[in-house]
Amino acid sequence: MHLGIISPFPPEISGVGQYGWNVTQGLARTGHFRAITVLAGDHPTPPGDQPPESERVAVRRVWSRDDPRVTTKLLRAITAERPDVLWFNLGFTVFGASRVINFFGLSAPMLARRMGFPVVITLHEIFEATQLNTLGLRNGHITAWGAQAATRMLLQADVVCVTLQRYQMELETRYGVRNVRHLPHGAFSSPQFLSRSMDAPHNILIFATFAPYKGLPLLLQAFEQVKRDFPDATLTIAGSDHPRFPGYLAAMRASANGASGIHWLGPQSEVELREAFARASVVVAPYLATTGSSSVIHRAAAFGRPLVVSDLPEMRVLAQEENLRMDYAPAGEVGPLAEVLTRLLSDPQRQFEMAQHNLAVLQKMTLDHTCARYVEFFNQAAHSRLASRIT
Repeated sequence: MHLGIISPFPPEISGVGQYGWNVTQGLARTGHFRAITVLAGDHPTPPGDQPPESERVAVRRVWSRDDPRVTTKLLRAITAERPDVLWFNLGFTVFGASRVINFFGLSAPMLARRMGFPVVITLHEIFEATQLNTLGLRNGHITAWGAQAATRMLLQADVVCVTLQRYQMELETRYGVRNVRHLPHGAFSSPQFLSRSMDAPHNILIFATFAPYKGLPLLLQAFEQVKRDFPDATLTIAGSDHPRFPGYLAAMRASANGASGIHWLGPQSEVELREAFARASVVVAPYLATTGSSSVIHRAAAFGRPLVVSDLPEMRVLAQEENLRMDYAPAGEVGPLAEVLTRLLSDPQRQFEMAQHNLAVLQKMTLDHTCARYVEFFNQAAHSRLASRIT
């Protein structure tokens, strides 16, 4: 089988892109595919910084963010490659900052399916469960209409995967569809407890593609309060700007005014990120809003790191559905966040028990398991399209 993948792809640093890269490597290792072609977004990074590729994976950078011709370019590339099955790995802003361009890009799966290609989609978020205003997006009548129209187009795929069971129920109830499947985010690498690097006895880690709703200003203020109880505490800030908020991290760093104990790491390779998690005592996600299941939470759980997160409905749903343990702080409140972090840093036994529990959960949600499910969905889509042609 020749698999075509449409996804953001490293060196772009994004949760959707990292998911696409890791799952692609896992799929290549299954031996199920004679070829995998990734039709990726362009990225202005020198060739030496490109991620390694396996023998069965070819990456073609055929589209760019904010390009109004994105759909045309994608369909031309798909026609040239003629894959047996297409997998679209999508968030609703992967194609740019413009609502119109994203709408064009999100129409590509429907158009490809009408051209006769079997289509599987992974939606990392859904419009119906997202507070767009909190994410810095305009939410008027036109946006709402466009969001519903985009969802209806996407649901025309042979199989639609979502990472939260709540999303499956929402789509089935609202649109009356039966082609939605729940596939938890899972672990990227083999879950294992990373030995602590003791050069930082109380290190708090935040890793993200940073935007105002990720809560970094809140964390910077809370960290100053944490240091009253733990003067040797450090805060590690790893990641890059969200594509819609260029320059955000530089502005935040300037606002910190050289405060002590803060390490600004910037974008991280997989090796560097593993080292950052190894140094962490606690991983924090102080978000004001979420857009679905969190790769950061799954990474922390897979590396045996305790978690402090904002008390948001999606966080509670994720913990309930996957039986994960996290400590919660009210979203948007500095004092309670500092208190929760201080309490967890003061309780090594709580840290250990949370880490061990979550690690055991992720050991049942490995990348091999995720890829086996995808192979099942790809085969289902291919057989469904074949049957429809015969009849």
